[in-house]
Parts: sequence; structure tokens; C-alpha cells
Amino acid sequence: MHSMNKRFTFMKANLIIFFFCFTTIVLAQNSVEVQVTVTDEQQQGIAEVTVSIKNNLHNYIGLTDEKGIAYFQVVPDQYQIQYFHIGYQSQQYTKDLRAKQMIGVVLTPLVKELQEVIITAEEGKGLSSTSVINRKAMEHLQPSSFADLMELLPGGLAKTPNLTKTNVIRIREFGPSISGYATSALGVQFVMDGNVLNSNMDMLQAVKDNQSGASSRSTNGYGMDMRMLSTNDIESVEIIRGIPTVSYGDLTSGLVLIHRKSGYTKWQARVKADEFSKSYYIAKGFTVTPTWSLNASLDYLDALSDPRDVYETYKRVNGSIRSKKTFEWFGNTVEWRSNLDYSINIDDVKVDPDTDYLATDSYQNRRQKISFSNNFYYKFQPGGLFKHMKLTTNVNQGIEDIKQSVFVQYNGPTSVSIATEEGVNDGFFPDLSFVSHTKTEGRPLNINGKLETALEFQSGILKHNLELGVDYKYSHNYGRGEMYDLLTPPSTKSSTRPRAYKDIPAYQNIAFFAGDRVSWSLGENNFGLYGGLRVSKMLGLNHNFDLSKKVYFEPRFMLQWGLPKLALGEHILKADVTLGYGELYKLPTGLMLYPDKTYNDFTQLNFKPENTAYQAVNYMTYVDDLTNYQLVAAKNTKKEIRLDLSYAKHEFFINYFDEKMPNGFRSVSEYKTYSYKRYDTSGIDLEHLTEKPKIENLPYEERKVLQGNGRRENGSSTYKRGIEFGYASPRFEGINTRFTLSGAWFETLYTNTIPVQEKPSTSLAGKDYALIGIYKNADGNKISGMNYNLVVDTYLPALDMNISASFQGVLFKDDTREWKQDQPMSYFGVDGVIHEFTDADRKDAYLQWLVRNVSSTDNLNRHYTFDLQVNLKVSKRIYKEIKASLFVNKLYAYMSPYTFNKTKIYRKNTTNPYFGMELTYNF
Repeated sequence: MHSMNKRFTFMKANLIIFFFCFTTIVLAQNSVEVQVTVTDEQQQGIAEVTVSIKNNLHNYIGLTDEKGIAYFQVVPDQYQIQYFHIGYQSQQYTKDLRAKQMIGVVLTPLVKELQEVIITAEEGKGLSSTSVINRKAMEHLQPSSFADLMELLPGGLAKTPNLTKTNVIRIREFGPSISGYATSALGVQFVMDGNVLNSNMDMLQAVKDNQSGASSRSTNGYGMDMRMLSTNDIESVEIIRGIPTVSYGDLTSGLVLIHRKSGYTKWQARVKADEFSKSYYIAKGFTVTPTWSLNASLDYLDALSDPRDVYETYKRVNGSIRSKKTFEWFGNTVEWRSNLDYSINIDDVKVDPDTDYLATDSYQNRRQKISFSNNFYYKFQPGGLFKHMKLTTNVNQGIEDIKQSVFVQYNGPTSVSIATEEGVNDGFFPDLSFVSHTKTEGRPLNINGKLETALEFQSGILKHNLELGVDYKYSHNYGRGEMYDLLTPPSTKSSTRPRAYKDIPAYQNIAFFAGDRVSWSLGENNFGLYGGLRVSKMLGLNHNFDLSKKVYFEPRFMLQWGLPKLALGEHILKADVTLGYGELYKLPTGLMLYPDKTYNDFTQLNFKPENTAYQAVNYMTYVDDLTNYQLVAAKNTKKEIRLDLSYAKHEFFINYFDEKMPNGFRSVSEYKTYSYKRYDTSGIDLEHLTEKPKIENLPYEERKVLQGNGRRENGSSTYKRGIEFGYASPRFEGINTRFTLSGAWFETLYTNTIPVQEKPSTSLAGKDYALIGIYKNADGNKISGMNYNLVVDTYLPALDMNISASFQGVLFKDDTREWKQDQPMSYFGVDGVIHEFTDADRKDAYLQWLVRNVSSTDNLNRHYTFDLQVNLKVSKRIYKEIKASLFVNKLYAYMSPYTFNKTKIYRKNTTNPYFGMELTYNF
């Protein structure tokens, strides 16, 4: 007993050393040594062969050394042994490993093994349209962040990264050229290692969002910022463009499933440098025991907006420790995965001292996140009703701060109000110049949990795979919100006051789901049918919200028909037809449900004689709650049909999709009448003044004005349809070259679905215009076009080199403006009475100003023609475990002229080549 306690104490000490010092843990245990020797047909050792020794309980992975030898310590048992190498045919067999022994195996060279080198995204063959990106493709692409992977989707193109601004995701669209249509990005859900990356209570926003491009670094209403996701730790990515199963919800546009590395690996190091950034990465996978592995990694990126500008930067640090443990419980296998992650992302902008003599303005957006997750996968023995159960839990705490310093200088005497309650109040006169310091503090806490089980049973010819589960999300922001000194405001025109985020109610959502995948065969026809329903509801909402009374039902169906195989010549043609229909909902975020109050300050008295003791300023302040209790979830209805063909290792797919989201989120102006008094100080005798003037002793004029406030509405319609396609050839022998063509035709219509209120920017007789027009539409547009991407990649096994060239661009693109009506449907004044606007009103001296100035070019279409860019990527192993890679994007670019308004326009190619290189080292 004493020796066991001693061993247990030793084990705990080693674990502590690893977690804090990242050292290798070595534990003694009851195991046998196995030596594996891998040779070719000439009895020469083969290096870099992946050897996998596994069964239901244990899993060992290793690489052979220069002599073709690998050593393992295994628990005595029966195992399946597999051998993998890029230039040789893989082998596998079952063998008893119950005593110390040596195993020898001979691998046969096989050129067709090069088919496994995939450096582009693969199209999934399942029920939903999915792009699968493996580690090899990411290594060849050489990304700086997750945003670079979007090039690999159908219709995706390479872009020069801009890491000093928010990178939002767009799936199946070009992206709008106007604001108000961010729900498509917000509706993409990211899931890493089974845990949702929740951003529903991300409320961080700058006090002065027009300083240093602060608004371009905000993620409010946009969802995930892809800059924050490093790809170095990722093993594979599944991007579901179509309809996900009902186990995933609170999304509309797509689903991104990220799977990180797990299990034993060598030390891995990566150094990358390009024109705008440099990054470093180091990682290691440890085998603690035969059933327990640990992975640790550290990642750092430093980016500039421009190589010549060191005052606008972005920095990212990611650290991760991941544990995977398998054991038996009640005769079944349990896999326990536990992850501890830390990340920090810093946007930093300062004034260049060489261009501004004050050099006081600065902006820093600092986001830290600590995340801890525990996932349990309980696998039942084959043959029973239950297949597995899975519990995923995650807790993450954000520590987010925006700090700003702004030099404020007024042109003349200016007054401000510091009232926080509605009513009459006295203001004050700030200094003509000062430095304003502001801070926004966010502390979002997210707790996510999901419990699901899978059942498998046979019913006649039908094989059922049933999934059942419950999904719960909780979010609360404990930050103090916006903080600044009201006596030194960053702007006199600010309509907000400091607000603590911790006073905002928590965000809770619960969902139940059930889905069944049924498969059966009729003759040579194979069928797969998925049907499921997700039921969700928000919890803890005030009963005034319509959302508090709503329960959302999300039915999803997918059908796949595997047609009979057809013999054509020496090969078989395989064809699958897949149809899908799904309804998906995205709930409003916390900031949409609980917006800041708006403070409208109207000057009633502004009296500023030379004697400061008699100066007086008075305001009427209105406090407006902009909460929209009628705001509901955005709904997207997806339909798609896909054809997959496979013949002699030629793969082809074509997919038509149709997505309608009529009630996306947008901010609209809502005008309201405000009354205040304007006091007359002309009768004050300045020579005999002994005290501040009192407003009750002054004459005044009653005034009414119309002023607009921004309010969240379900007012944006996004209608997407298109055709995605892809073709991948086999790797042709002799030249070891593969051709991959992908592309898409997208057509997206962006329109507003509710009337908009606008106030003409004119004044008559020295007074502001006092009418508001109600118009059918605002700016909208339809963007359609086709993107293409042809990748030619060659693998040279003798040099261990991958070379690829991509020829990509836009085949055509049309930007059609939604017809903008100049005439309002109706109008109202300060009395709030709505009047119909008639054709006769166009000639009225006062009402004619409600007719919007719509020029002849506002509703003209733009038709862009062909363009092309050529990108080059090379990867080569230069010495043993050292691999060098380089890329040059836009090595060559061409943009054909287009015609607009009957004028031929020659586009000047202003894009410069973007290039970089990296070194990776496994040791």
C-alpha cells in the first residue's frame, strides 16, 4: 500500500510539472515492448511511416525513424496494426501483442497512393452540402488565420488578409455593398471540439466608435471574428453550407465544425512571415499512458495594417492544453476529453508622432478568453439498442477592454448635459480643449452544455440511427460597461451615458431535438433519409418580449438516393441525388434585446457672459428606451438539391440551393416629436446682473422638433440562391498531377422589408424642415455572378515537393440596384398625424422637398466582366524534418474592361502581389 501511495504521489507531481512547465511525463506501468521495422522491397528502412496500433480500449501512434524502426510500450492485448506512408501501399492486420516482440513488414510502392495528397477542400458525400478541409490542405495553403480557409469553399477566392480589422464569414454570397445585412454572418455557428463558440453576450463597443476605425474592429451583430482562430492546431474542418442535423441550432447560414489535433505527435514548430504579419507556433502531443494522451501548444501572431505603419497593429496569442483519456465503465468504453484554452487578441492604434504634434489619440481593444471544457463519449458494445451517449460541457470567461484617449478641441464655447434622468437640468461649459479618456469593460461568461444519445435498430429493411438530446446555453456579461468622466466627454454630440453590462439580464436558451437517419436498399438502389425536429425557447425574458411567448420549431429533412451502379467501359459510374429542406432560426443577441438608452439633450438656455459666476446653461433631456419588445428570431428556409458523380476516380458534384431569410436584423431610424422651451436672454441687464438668471423669470418660446433614434427591427430580407459545382481529377501517373475545378454562381437579393423614415436635409426660411417621409424602401441591391477556381497541383515524390498553381477569379458579376422610389408613401409632422402623399403633393411648395433626390445613375446596373489572378504555392522538405513553403498570390492579375452607363471603363489593376514563406520543423 505504501508503494502504491508513493507511485500515486509521483504521478500527481509529474502532472503538475507538465501543466505548468510543459515537460514530458514518463510513468512506469505494466506493458510490453514492441519493435516495428518497416522496409521496402530492397530491405531498406522506410522513414516517416505512420504506425497505428489500436483496439477498442487503447490507441498508439508512432513514426518510424531513419532506419524504419519504431518502438512502442503497449498493454498486452490483441490489436489492429496499420501502416501508412504517402509513397507506399497501406497495410493492416490483427495481431496478439502479449509479450515482447519484433515485427517486420515490407511495404510495396504504389504511385496511386499519391491520390491521398489532397490540398484542396473535399466535397462531402453525406446528406448535407459540406466542405471538408484536411491538415494537408491547410499546410499547403499556409494560412495566417481561419479567414484564409474561405478560399477553399465553392466560389471562394484568395484575398490579401487584413488582420487589423474584423474578419467576418460569408457563406454562399458575395457580400452586400450596403449596411444592414449582417445576419448572414451572425447566423454562422462555430463549434470547436464539440463546444459552441458563443458570442451572444459580446457587447463590447467603443464609446467613440468613429475614432481610429473602432467600428471596423467591432463584432457586435457579426458573430465570430475569424482573425481570432489560428489554424495551427486544427486537424480538419467541416464547413456545412447546407442543412445541418437538428443537434445544432441558433444558426441560419451555416455551421463550422473544427477538430483539433489529438494524440501523440512529435514536437512541431512553425515560423511564418509575409508582408503584413509574422507568426510562431510550437506544439507537442504526449503519451502519458497507453490510454491517456496530452497535447500542448502555443501560438503567436503579430500583424500590421501596412508594413510602413507600425502604429496600427494586431496581436494574437493562443495557448492550449488538451487531454484525452479512455477507460472502461460497466463493460463499455468511455472517452474523456478535457481542454483548457487561453487566448488574447489585441488591436492597437496610436497616432504617428511624425504626423500629429499632439500624439495623444490612441485606441486599444484587448480581448482575453479562458475556456475549460469537459466532453464525455460513452460507447456501448455493438449489438445493443444504444450506440453511444455524449455529454459536452464548456465554461468560458471573457476579459475584454477597450481603452481610448481622444484629444478634444472645440471651435468655440460649447456646453454639454450630464443628466442621467429625463427632465429639465443644468449643463456646464467644458474646457475648450482637453484629453478624454474612456474605457469599455466587458466580462462575458458563457456556459454551454449538451447531452445527446444515439440509438441504432433495425425495422424490416429499414436501419434506424436515432439521435435525441437537449442543448442549453447561458450567457451573462459581468462587465462595468462604458466608463468615462462626464465632465470630459469624448464628444458633445454623444447621445449615450455610461451603462454597466452587469445590470443586463442573463441570456438563456434551451432546446430539445430528435432526429432519425433511416437507410435501406431496394435492389441496387440505396436510400438514406434524415428527418428531425428541434424545439427551442428563450428563458428568463421579461414577459413584455414577444420572444418570451414563442417556441421555435425547426423541421429538417434530407433524402439521398444512390442510383444503381452503371458499368461504362472498364469502370463503374456511381451517382447520388440528394435533396434537403430545413428551417433554421437565429435568436437576437443580448445587445439587440437590451440596447443602450438614448439621451436627447435640447438646449433651452445658453447664457455665457464674461463673468463666469453668472454663466448658465439649461437643457431639457429626454431618455428613450429603444428596446423593441416585438423583436423575434431571424428565420432562414433552406432548400437544396445535389448530384454527385464518381467515375474512375473522377469526382464531380453540382448543387442548387435556395435560401430565404425575410426578417434579418437591422437598425432603422424612428422619428419622434420632442418639446422644449427656448429662453430669451436678450432682456437681461448685464451691467446690473447680480446672480445667474433663473429660467422661471425669462420669457420663452415653445418649440417642437422631430428627431430620429436607431432601433433594432426584423427589417432585412436576404434571398440567396445559386449553383455550386466542383470537379476533381485523379492524380495522373507519370506527371503526378491533379486538376481541381470549383466554383459557384451566386445571386443574392438584399432588401428592407419595412418602410423607412427619412428627414430631408434641408432648411426653409432658416428653420429645419419639419416633416418626415415614410418610404417603401431604402438602398437595396441584387448581386449575382460566377466565381471560378482551377487548381493544378503536382507532387514530386523524389523531391518530396508539392507545387500548385491556382487560376481563379470572377467570370462575370452584376450589381443591380434595387429600384429606389423618390416619392414617399406618406408623411407626418410634429403632430404625429400620418398623411398620404399624392402626386399633386410633388408640386406643393413645402411638400415637394419630401421627394428624394434620386439621380439617373442610382438605379443603373453595373456589369463586371472577366478577371483572373494566378497564385503559386510550393512546399518542400529540405532536410529530414524541416519543410519550407512559400506562396505568391496575385502573381499575375488581369481585369477586363466593363461598360457602365454606355461608357466603357478600363479597370486599372491596383492589386499588388501578396507573398510570404514559412518553415515547419518536426523533432
